[in-house]
Amino acid sequence: MSRNTSAVLAKFNLPLALLWLAGFIVTAVGYLVLTSSNAAQAEFYTSGSQDYATYFSAQSGSTLGSVLIGAGVLGLLLALAAHVKVRPADASTLVAEAEDRFDNELDLDDEDLDAIAPDAETVDDTVDSAEAAEENTDASAELDQAAAESELEPTTAR
Repeated sequence: MSRNTSAVLAKFNLPLALLWLAGFIVTAVGYLVLTSSNAAQAEFYTSGSQDYATYFSAQSGSTLGSVLIGAGVLGLLLALAAHVKVRPADASTLVAEAEDRFDNELDLDDEDLDAIAPDAETVDDTVDSAEAAEENTDASAELDQAAAESELEPTTAR
C-alpha cells in the first residue's frame, strides 16, 4: 500500500512554521550577541584598558543583543497568536468529520434520529412542571421563614 502524503502536506502551514523558526533563531542570536558583548565588557572593566572603542563596541553589542531577544520573543508571541487563530478552523473541520464518521458507523437517517429524539411538547411540559414545583417550594420556604420570625417577636409590651 502506498501512503498518500499530499493530505499531510496540505495541512502543513509553512508560513506559520517559518514564523516559529524565525522567532527561535532571532532569540538565540540575540542571546549569543548579548552574552558575548557582556563578556567583552567584563573583560574591558577587569583589564583597566583605556580603549573606549572596544568599550562602546561591547556596549552596542549588549544593546543589540537585548533588542534581538525582544524581537525574537515578540516573533514567538506572534507565532503563538497566529497558531491559535489558525487552529480552531482545523478543529471545527475535524469535529465535523468525526460526527460524519460516527453517523456513518451508526448508519442513522433523519427518520431514525426523529424516532430517538423526544417530542418537543413533552420536553416543554416537563420543564413547566419542574418550574412550578420550584416556585411552590420557594413560596412555602418564605411562609415558614415569616412564621419563624413572628414567633421571635415579643407579643406583650412592658
